[in-house]
Amino acid sequence: MVLGILIVMGVLSVTALVAWVLAIRLSYRIERIRRPDLPRPRLVMTNMFATAFGPGSESAEELALRHQLRMRLALSVGCFIAMAFLSFILPLVPQQAAASEQAAAVAPPPATYHPDGATLSYIRSNQDGSMPERIVVHIANEHELHVAKMAAPCTDAAYVIARFGDRVAGAVMTEAQSLVGGRLQRDGTQLPQAWLDLSLDTAADPARKLSVRAGKPNAKPVVFDAPPAPWRMYDFDMAEFALFGPRLTQDFTFGFALAWPEDNAPLLRILGEAKAKFLYSSDGATKNHFRISGPAFEDVRAGGRGGEMITDATYGHVIEARFGLPNHPGYGNFLLKLVKVSPGAEGDAAWRDAITRHWQGCPG
Repeated sequence: MVLGILIVMGVLSVTALVAWVLAIRLSYRIERIRRPDLPRPRLVMTNMFATAFGPGSESAEELALRHQLRMRLALSVGCFIAMAFLSFILPLVPQQAAASEQAAAVAPPPATYHPDGATLSYIRSNQDGSMPERIVVHIANEHELHVAKMAAPCTDAAYVIARFGDRVAGAVMTEAQSLVGGRLQRDGTQLPQAWLDLSLDTAADPARKLSVRAGKPNAKPVVFDAPPAPWRMYDFDMAEFALFGPRLTQDFTFGFALAWPEDNAPLLRILGEAKAKFLYSSDGATKNHFRISGPAFEDVRAGGRGGEMITDATYGHVIEARFGLPNHPGYGNFLLKLVKVSPGAEGDAAWRDAITRHWQGCPG
């Protein structure tokens, strides 16, 4: 709307100027009709309004010219009045309108992704730093993430693999199609123990579902209604953001599910929708800050247990996240801090080193 007003004001100003100049020429012409003996050139300003509306000759030629002069003066003055009115209302128009129009007209730039092999190292803990655990996120390729979770060397460690669809526009393709959870073995491979699959909308079943199988890949699945798209696995420690984190400085939403391996607990908790509200950018616009809230973080006893998340403005991965809601048993809350990003071949080496060193030199 602001842009439209400015364009109209520009047209009005040009029209007013042209009409004013043409009126000056007509005024000089009428004066010369009245007094043919005036010197040439005449270096005296003309009074257009006196010429147009004052007494004069009743000749047909002058009457016609005076009519034209009045019309041009009316057009010019009318344009000036319209410009004054628009300049008065322009500050009242919200400036966000101009920004939104510009954003709608300009398509967002294509997202920048980490190269295959990149590895991101994190520390996840309580917010007071207790119970630290090393989280290593490895981007095998644009469709696959590997995540290892290690507390202390020579102790049990988790190894999870997530697979995604083709990288195209749309939320469905930016969420995990399957996750395989298991343990990190001594040879650096995964011992699969649980399988989770997302079933998308079909004509036969229009609802999105998550099916979980434990123990064996052919075990009978337990089916849950999937959280809103794009869904994220909370105990996957925000690893999906390494591929599909936010690059734009705007609000967004995502769904959360959580595996909570405790006695008598369901295999999966569907937490619901999480809302990310953009707050500001920092460090030369290299970091984006978001406030995280929504039904996924609502606790019937403690209330809202969301928090703040800082992401990389270029790649979208999480730099730091602080939430009141824990994502593993035994924790009181959640803190995730990025330690290092290793790109490409360096990342491949960092991943291999992390999963082999964990069991290196450990008693059999």
